[in-house]
Amino acid sequence: MYRFRRRPIVSAVLALIVVIVLFFGMFSVYLADQTGSLPWQADPTRIPVPTAFSGIAGFTIPTPLPTATQGP
Repeated sequence: MYRFRRRPIVSAVLALIVVIVLFFGMFSVYLADQTGSLPWQADPTRIPVPTAFSGIAGFTIPTPLPTATQGP
């Protein structure tokens, strides 16, 4: 403790550096938490999304597409 009292300016600068590093570290964890990219977060359940323009009249294929035939 005596070392900190002997050099108050150096101690204040070190304390400020520690506070800044902690702030940026906590902010980084917050941003990673918001994006869901932390290792302990589970991946979200995939929800099936319907295909665009499916089931709308006029967007269906009138004739079936030809299938591939086996070659010789």
